[in-house]
Amino acid sequence: MNKKISLGVAISLVAIGCAITFVLTWAVSLNVYNSKIGTSEKYEGIYAKLREIDAAVRTNYIGSFSDEEMENSVINGYVSGLGDRYASYMTGSSYYEIQQTNDGVIMGAGFEAEDDGSGYLKIISVYKGSSADLNGLQEGDVITEIDGKSLLDMPAGSAADKLSGEVGTRIALKLLREGEEISVNLIRQQLDIQSVASEMINESIAYIKIDSFNAKTPEQFANALNKLTNEGATSLIIDVRHNGGGLVSALKPILNRFIPSAIVATAEYADGSNKALIETDSDTSVNMPIVVLVDGGTASASELLAGALRDECGAILVGTQTYGKAVMQNTYEFSDGSALTISTAKIYLSKSGTWDGTGLKPDYISELTVDTDPENLTADLDSQLQKAIELIGADR
Repeated sequence: MNKKISLGVAISLVAIGCAITFVLTWAVSLNVYNSKIGTSEKYEGIYAKLREIDAAVRTNYIGSFSDEEMENSVINGYVSGLGDRYASYMTGSSYYEIQQTNDGVIMGAGFEAEDDGSGYLKIISVYKGSSADLNGLQEGDVITEIDGKSLLDMPAGSAADKLSGEVGTRIALKLLREGEEISVNLIRQQLDIQSVASEMINESIAYIKIDSFNAKTPEQFANALNKLTNEGATSLIIDVRHNGGGLVSALKPILNRFIPSAIVATAEYADGSNKALIETDSDTSVNMPIVVLVDGGTASASELLAGALRDECGAILVGTQTYGKAVMQNTYEFSDGSALTISTAKIYLSKSGTWDGTGLKPDYISELTVDTDPENLTADLDSQLQKAIELIGADR
């Protein structure tokens, strides 16, 4: 039996509901307003302090400085205050180079260089077939001049930006190599980054080395795997030693070749929500014994690949403890082309959980001799690779 209420009572209830809604909305709005006012006042104090410091410097400092470098330093100081070891602020030119790398291409004269601590730049890698390679540049060469200007006369951090430029333009470098001064003229190019190398170790064991993960890595990996299986490969060694990671999105197409359908990894975000990070959706999969070579330089996406293959495919890990990075970063681009990268999620393997801060422990610990670089080892002297071959041979 339905009970009826009078019109007056109904109007009163509606009025009370509106009043409650108004009070709640007002209270929330007031809290937001007070929060914004508090934050505004706090930062106004910081801005006022910076203005005072700036005035004192500009009036009394006997040295010189770049306003651009000062601005970047202030921003980097803020980012440093986050305590996020993986956070970084990038100028427009630096961010553009990162985007190119993620896309699997490089725009430049065909080499990578880093500050050697003296103000000069040290070449750390040379891309095969590039202008730098064809002109004889070598790892370890030290760049002292760019287009006739000494790096010591350039603002700190700006020398690397001078290496960038439009495709087809020329760049003149002066180098030091074992005390000898060398001058070279290079042409800036667009080159594909070859992040995958492969070969047959014997008639049945395939070897694939992944240096990093970018947008072109899945296609390069697929081509390598197809070629090796067509040549008779029945087992596989994947080498991710010295692989510092890269694009997590590059992992799904690779894992799809081995894991037909599964939520391989999840991400936990700042608001506590959990979402699938890698979910394979292949109808078929390659079924073969897999060994993954890892070391202390195996980090982030490469750890995720190794851990997923062990969890889902029974892959064996050989080498030394991995780096231990299981947090994901997002990059936010600003109107002037600069960008900020910060950690936004924790990564968990669906079966074995997180490895952040601890790394992945190999199933078989195998140490290389001290100061040995696997990049420069021949196969017969690479004890970790030999252990992998032994294990795969025993599993066949």
